[in-house]
Amino acid sequence: MIASKRLPKLALLLCCVPLLVTAASAASRREVVKLPVPAMMIYPGDKIEEGMLREHGFFKKSVAQLSIVNRIQDVVGLEARRTLFPGKPIPKNAVQDPVVVKRGSSVLLVFKEEGLEIRAIVEAQESGAIGANIRARNPDTGLSVLGKVQEDGSLLAEGE
Repeated sequence: MIASKRLPKLALLLCCVPLLVTAASAASRREVVKLPVPAMMIYPGDKIEEGMLREHGFFKKSVAQLSIVNRIQDVVGLEARRTLFPGKPIPKNAVQDPVVVKRGSSVLLVFKEEGLEIRAIVEAQESGAIGANIRARNPDTGLSVLGKVQEDGSLLAEGE
């Protein structure tokens, strides 16, 4: 008789164990991660500042495979390449270093080689951030040159 009273309790316990395991695995899938998101609409060309961002919680499983920015510090000071929507994670390819030289603009080209320095005004054929090598065309000769974008917005071409 005692065994018959224990049987329902044992059956109930055996039924609940899989539920507890399932609940534990569901909780691990529901882990939340904090990611930076725009607090307002950010348009292409806008420089991103800390006040334009906030942290928002996302389920880890829903964003694990995405190539997105994970920390606010990684995006502050960069420039938006495309429109960033409020509350949405920021894709890594949606931001870039700020463009210093814009395509089609007139730029000072400085050529340096063994103490010789030549300066000329050229037309940028590409846009570029500081440190990028971009093509420019000399409007007088039509020749194309490659120069490294400097902090002051000029291009540096060095001889060999």
